[in-house]
Amino acid sequence: MQTRRLFYFPCFLILLIFLSSCSATHQAYLRTLKVAFAESEDIVLQNSDIIQSPADLIYVKKGDAPTVVLALAFIEDGQYKWISADKVVLIEQNGRIVKTLALKQNLDFIYAKTTDPLSTPSKLSDDVSWSRQIDFANTYFGVSVNSTFTNKGMQRLNIQELSIETLLIEEQIMVGNTVKHGFNENNWTNQFWVSKDTGKIIRSKQKLVPGGDVFDIIYLFN
Repeated sequence: MQTRRLFYFPCFLILLIFLSSCSATHQAYLRTLKVAFAESEDIVLQNSDIIQSPADLIYVKKGDAPTVVLALAFIEDGQYKWISADKVVLIEQNGRIVKTLALKQNLDFIYAKTTDPLSTPSKLSDDVSWSRQIDFANTYFGVSVNSTFTNKGMQRLNIQELSIETLLIEEQIMVGNTVKHGFNENNWTNQFWVSKDTGKIIRSKQKLVPGGDVFDIIYLFN
């Protein structure tokens, strides 16, 4: 996204009250924000809805659930905080979800001694690795997660009515402590598409925790 448009409000309640009082020109946008993660149908926005939106938007598909829309609430310390109508929050840094709120199983915390290689995704080379620990579901603490990245080459994405040349980065995940914690899986693959023009991640498919759903996220251009 070229321009960051966001809301600055002290809490989600004020944000939602503000949205409910907007003028009729933003009714299409308001309809999208009233859609929560529990909706039964995919939400598809018109380009005019996206352009008129007072905040940046993303499509999010969680597992087999329908596609919903989240709005950028604010940016703080390099973290982008996206909110849905039912107050689900995805907190993202360098294109990676680093914390969630109001889901049945939340990613609570990530700790790493080194910088996430996704901070410079267009410069990633094969076999770059990264280690961290995660807390999730308010139950599992200090779970070891190791990643190895692979550059899969150029790929074109169609987003809205645009054809965008991207670099596809794949992240192979390996989780430790599987026996100790009784996890039913210990490895999976995340994918990140990086715009050739901007060097920014514009789409991702990422699983946050063992046994969790995949989040398919697409950034909308306004």
